[in-house]
Amino acid sequence: MICGAVILVYKENANHRKFVREASEVRSRAERGDAKAQDRLGSIFYYGKGVPQDYNQAVRWFRQAAEQGDAKAQYNLARMYYKGQGVPQDYTEAARWARKAADQGDATGQYSLAYMYHDGRGVTQDYTEAARWARKSADQGLADAQYSLGNSYRDGQGVPQDYAEAVRWYRKAAEQGDPKAQYALGYMYSKGQGVTRDGAEAVRWYHKAAEQGDAKAQRALGFVSRKGRRAPLARWTFIVPVLFCLVVMLVPKHRWGRATWLPWALLSIGCAVSLADELLLSGFSLALVARGLPGILLGGSIRALLIALLAGGTAICAVVAVVEAVRGSKRRRDQDRPPSPPEWTPASPA
Repeated sequence: MICGAVILVYKENANHRKFVREASEVRSRAERGDAKAQDRLGSIFYYGKGVPQDYNQAVRWFRQAAEQGDAKAQYNLARMYYKGQGVPQDYTEAARWARKAADQGDATGQYSLAYMYHDGRGVTQDYTEAARWARKSADQGLADAQYSLGNSYRDGQGVPQDYAEAVRWYRKAAEQGDPKAQYALGYMYSKGQGVTRDGAEAVRWYHKAAEQGDAKAQRALGFVSRKGRRAPLARWTFIVPVLFCLVVMLVPKHRWGRATWLPWALLSIGCAVSLADELLLSGFSLALVARGLPGILLGGSIRALLIALLAGGTAICAVVAVVEAVRGSKRRRDQDRPPSPPEWTPASPA
């Protein structure tokens, strides 16, 4: 363990030295007026690699490169104005610089301008312009733009409503690994919009999104499974906890005899089976539980509350069962112990 920690520290120090050298080399080129180096130095200050993080310095170098016409720097400067990092937040300035980048064909600049037209930030809201710029970016392969264009076709905003076209753009983004698009494509399959309804295909895309922590996809997996499109065995396991509860309630308490722990154990097993059932129906793998359950809990879903209650019930019943078993064992030992002989006392003299 100590050796591993030493190696980790060494690697971190080596990476830091590498970033420091790169920052020094890039700065020397940037100070000579190299626009690409100026944009790169702005990114170094933005992320704080090899130098202290400093948004003001990032803006300074982005601006110098942007004023030389570097499209990437123009997008980066637009982002700083949009987020209010290193400069006062100003959507109008953000739109101005995003347009400069977009006019040069920068895909991220085009998508940013589309986003601002869609929300009406820095420009007058215009769905047609939003779709036009999103298409320019999507045609260059930017997944976010492809997903956005899919939304435009699905909702008929700025373009005629066309589910088949929405599916086409969702698929392009989903195949690049975008979780939002993967969920959207799964939804289209589940509803049969733009494609033939296919529950199995919906689940496949929901799984891809859920494995990346998408809470909507995780909830959708549970809904699809409840409708019987997946995990048919889990429908039978739902009966088990109900049967256990009926047994505990119907059998009189005195019938349990010395096994007072048994009803609690049965209830614990019932809760555990039901908990497993809920997790299966939600499409959870162990990795998915670790990564995605917090997101569902934060989302306040009813299933998350049910899972939490079942987990608590399982733990409480298990603890009570163990306590009752220990108490019963102690009582049996006390009952089986031979009675101690009466204490002998000498007879009093007559």
